[in-house]
Amino acid sequence: MPATWGRVLVCGRVAADEASHGAAEAGTSLTTPHILRSVCHIRMTRVITSSVADHAVFLSVHGDAYVYGRNTEGQCGVASMPGAVDGGLWLYNATRLDRQRDFVPSLPDTVKIVGGATGATHTLLLTSQGTVYAAGSNAQGQCGLGVMPASQPFRQVDMPFSTGADPVKDMGCTRTGSVLVTTAGHVYVMGSAKHGFWGTGPLSWQSKSASEVRYATQTTPMRVPSLDAISSIACGEDHVVALSATHQVYVWGRGALSRLGCGTQWDQPQPVRIPQFARVPASEQVYAVYAGRTVTACVDNASRLWIAGTFRTQGDGSAGQSFIIYKPLPELAEYDVEQVALGADTIQCTARPTYDGAAEAGAPLQVLGWGEGALHAELGYPATTPALPDVIPVLTSLRPVRIASGRHTSYWIVEPDPSYADLPRFPDYVASSSVCLVCQRGGDEDDATLLECGRCENPYHLACLTPPLEAVPPGEWLCESCRAHDTGGEAADDAPAKTTQAKSGAGAQRGRKRRRA
Repeated sequence: MPATWGRVLVCGRVAADEASHGAAEAGTSLTTPHILRSVCHIRMTRVITSSVADHAVFLSVHGDAYVYGRNTEGQCGVASMPGAVDGGLWLYNATRLDRQRDFVPSLPDTVKIVGGATGATHTLLLTSQGTVYAAGSNAQGQCGLGVMPASQPFRQVDMPFSTGADPVKDMGCTRTGSVLVTTAGHVYVMGSAKHGFWGTGPLSWQSKSASEVRYATQTTPMRVPSLDAISSIACGEDHVVALSATHQVYVWGRGALSRLGCGTQWDQPQPVRIPQFARVPASEQVYAVYAGRTVTACVDNASRLWIAGTFRTQGDGSAGQSFIIYKPLPELAEYDVEQVALGADTIQCTARPTYDGAAEAGAPLQVLGWGEGALHAELGYPATTPALPDVIPVLTSLRPVRIASGRHTSYWIVEPDPSYADLPRFPDYVASSSVCLVCQRGGDEDDATLLECGRCENPYHLACLTPPLEAVPPGEWLCESCRAHDTGGEAADDAPAKTTQAKSGAGAQRGRKRRRA
């Protein structure tokens, strides 16, 4: 049975210089996948981010949400002031949202966070009860919180339409807008009407001067009347793709660079059905849709990936040769595609190799990626990222559970096996004790092996543990204190053990005796 949880890896941009945010080389980047130290002890099931977001939300097996990344507009739901406790302009350590402090009204312990979506400066979270919470900038009404300019704690969105038997089940965010889908298949939008995002008809705008155009905003959820029986939604920078219960694909919004795949580059102010998917055999019907900054993708029941828009800098798929309709990529002809993640300049997918059209027995799930416009090593390529699909070499020894792509950052949830334990950590340094926390001995005064926690890097003698260990365990090892955070006080016992050399962050040479400085 496939794993349903794992640990978070991060690669690409992990910090930004606010003064040069628009520059291609701005900020700090990780050129290889790193274990995100702050949550390396938490079992995660999903990463929520998007092609316009420099922040992400991690969902744990217990239904808690952890926020990470850019927080300039309070989009992480915590204080954005520099130096704020559990806050700041950029969250370098993933922070668990407090159910009492960070939600208005507070979130009961019995309610789980099961989904969400991220825009450039706002975030939506979906609860197991079908209610929606929003945080961040609301300047265009994208949070659905009325005329409130912004919200730093997550506030519940007032949605009288979704009470009772029609709660929200899916959501997506563009740069300045949000889309909600209810269990009845109704679609609601909120935010700026620019590029026809509302999907309700002609563009709503006012010409203020020869050089200024002002677009109308929707500050509370408004229904898109022409859509029914919608099962899922995905949003790019300024466009939306929806999948119906009958496997029909609809698109609307910005059409430049052929991102809608409807045969034109014009903006579409109303949902347009994609004709090439309208009448196909059941084996070729679309079952999942995805949207990136300038691209839209679909996966059909034959596990083929179809792409429309612009995703290269030259050649087929570039601005001069955009995919004006949906096309499969020949490089993926021998793969069964399962998951897809679209960043600002990258595309990645999980897939299994096939032989003569059939899945290879025992074939491992691989992660493939491409995007020649990537400048932040998002896919673990320090120099040039492939222009066409290729297996990401640094991930071949890992077992992926979920993948996600932010604007210039890639995330993977992987199983915590020995290959995972050998990866470096971010941040690479953490202050820790130089002696065993139980007996207060270590270094040259003690010949016994010190075993160090993979998160806090505090050392323990094997004999001082309860129960004591006879040898250094392979793989991941977490101390009792760090494991307790994963279960709300009950130590998790389903993760392999791991050791690490103190303060190294390198993830290699496990179980060595610590030396005095």
